[in-house]
Amino acid sequence: MRRVLGHVVALVLGVAVGVASLAVHRDVLGGFPAGLVLVAVTSVYVAWVLRKFTATGRGAASYCLGWLLVLSYVLVGRPEGDFVVAADLEGYALIGVGLVLVALLVSSLVGRGAARGQT
Repeated sequence: MRRVLGHVVALVLGVAVGVASLAVHRDVLGGFPAGLVLVAVTSVYVAWVLRKFTATGRGAASYCLGWLLVLSYVLVGRPEGDFVVAADLEGYALIGVGLVLVALLVSSLVGRGAARGQT
């Protein structure tokens, strides 16, 4: 039960960080894309910490899944033509962060033993 609760908390954390990422990824501070840097560092760092410091390393997979669910929901678009992620440098960089999280998700599911040659 404790493990399931941990995955649910990691999933909710991923959704929260994903929504916050969408909110700040376009913020610019004096010509510097501060919001985008904050999104990239925070999103990947939280996944890395969950992978490194959880018992199986699979908490990072739940976090990444939550983050990617938010991103995929907004990338689908709406019939009215509205969009959240623009087709510009900031939008493509946000999608790039999502691809890094996909790699972390897959590596978290493989597990630590497979990386060391153990089964």
